[in-house]
Order: sequence, then C-alpha cells, then structure tokens
Amino acid sequence: MRYALALAVLVASSTVTRADEKADCDYLEIAASNGKAPAMDGELKPLDKKLKKPPFASWNTFHKLSGGPVALVKQKADALKLAQGGASILLRDRSEKKLELTVSIDGADGKRVLDNKQSVPIGEWSMFVHTAKDDGHILALTCK
Repeated sequence: MRYALALAVLVASSTVTRADEKADCDYLEIAASNGKAPAMDGELKPLDKKLKKPPFASWNTFHKLSGGPVALVKQKADALKLAQGGASILLRDRSEKKLELTVSIDGADGKRVLDNKQSVPIGEWSMFVHTAKDDGHILALTCK
C-alpha cells in the first residue's frame, strides 16, 4: 500500500511544471510605416517610449496586427500565428530577473527573417524587428 501511494505521489509530482520552468507572456505584432501624419493604435501605448527611439523612430505610424497571451514551458517551442507570417518562442532558461529566449520569425512568404537568442528582463517589453521594403514588422514580447 505504501509503495502504491509513493508511486502515485511521484507520478503526480513529475507532471507538474515548476514555476522556474515556465513563463506567462503577452505579445503584440505591429506593422510600422511612414504616414503623412504620425499615428499609433491605443493598445500600443505601453510601447510608446520604445517606439520613439531608434531604430523604431524611422517610422511614424504603428498599427497592432495581432497579439495575445502565450504560456511558455522550458525547452518547448511555442508557435505564434501572426497576421504577417509566424513566430516561434522557446524558453531556454529562467532566473529571478531574466529569461533566456530563442525567438524566430518567419515572413509572410514562410522564409525565416529573424532568429535571435536573447536574455530578456522579466516584466519589460522586448522588441524584435525586421524590415520588409521600407516598412517594419515588429514582435513585442513581455513575460512574467
């Protein structure tokens, strides 16, 4: 009986993901361009300061294309369906202050346009950008 109980506890604990092996994130996909008058979607206000600094300052119009929550589990890539292509995010490691991520972005034609390994601070927005002609395609990500 003790053996069966111990085995049940072991199995149950092995299926639970530890807090240091996951991250809850939010992402925003943004189209950047130059317009006659500067414009920014209201949902992008948390990124206002970042979007006014280089390299983003070369554009003056920012529109949200897609976004939402994504739950990451350590060493398991999670695919994001973007309005313009797709993305993959892998949580490589986590500490109290930062996450080690691999972010890959594929363009609308399916070709890889960005493959980045980066240490990102927890709770801050990180921006990943590539250009298509004169316009920008931005993936903004924040995790806790």
